[in-house]
Amino acid sequence: MRILMLGAGAIGGYFGARIHAAGGDVTFLARPERAARLSERGLRVTSVAGNLEIRPKLLTRDELTGTFDLVVLSCKAFDLDSAMDVVAPVVGERSLVAPLLNGVRHIDTLTARFGRERVLGGVALISAAVDPDGDIRHMNRMNGMTVGALDGQPLPALEALAKTLASPGFDLMVSDDIMQAMWDKFVFLATLAGATCLMRANVGTLMATRDGEQYVCALIDECMAIAEASGHPLTGAKRSIYRNQLTDRDSTLTASMLRDVEADKPTEAEHILGDLIHWADLGNVKAPRLSLAYSHLQAYERRRRHP
Repeated sequence: MRILMLGAGAIGGYFGARIHAAGGDVTFLARPERAARLSERGLRVTSVAGNLEIRPKLLTRDELTGTFDLVVLSCKAFDLDSAMDVVAPVVGERSLVAPLLNGVRHIDTLTARFGRERVLGGVALISAAVDPDGDIRHMNRMNGMTVGALDGQPLPALEALAKTLASPGFDLMVSDDIMQAMWDKFVFLATLAGATCLMRANVGTLMATRDGEQYVCALIDECMAIAEASGHPLTGAKRSIYRNQLTDRDSTLTASMLRDVEADKPTEAEHILGDLIHWADLGNVKAPRLSLAYSHLQAYERRRRHP
């Protein structure tokens, strides 16, 4: 199975390196500057699951030819349109497209472009970042990927994919309800990003403040209510897990969106918090804390673009 990883950043670089190390046929599509750095240094991963250093197969946009069996999209949500334009020539009749993007809005965009039969749902369960040297740091023990057919129907190509990815050094799950898995992460990430960006602090620091725990608990209740009104209620077990993780007084967890804010970079606020507000409006769910966090990030984006 020929696999194209669009992006060799934190998510695509991590999973692509694991698949490569396990013998998978992985090619990374990277921008020229990133490709030059990786050609020189190799792709290095530091992780509690085991460090890696590989010599990746690399292509830039102008070098793409042929077709790939699987195209994995690990770009930011605001880069999706340009990413689709880049990979469209190598998506064939039998190709699968697996997005590892945050939120759920991108699914309609991808199915409109490539056809529902070619698009999978996907969830990356990992916290990782690219350091100043261009190496990837895996920052906790979350180390998984979930994929599935959008309609929950068995796909022969998906079964072949599962076999290819069965032992690359991360936990792979094939879900028969991938949209629910995506909504689960949607709720968790919106809460984490909303709270840590608004307060500019990690979870443990928030819990040490006067009203931090109250705010986070109310925020996650709002996000869960939106999911339920949208037809994707979280299970009791998932609710308990998320609440425990997001109120852990010893946690250093932050959203990658906060790291983007601190680096004065664009964020996915519109695609995560903004889209969840859209679903709240559709379901007539009041979400004042989520709205506050979203407004904060809107103000940040406006000031970043118009200082």
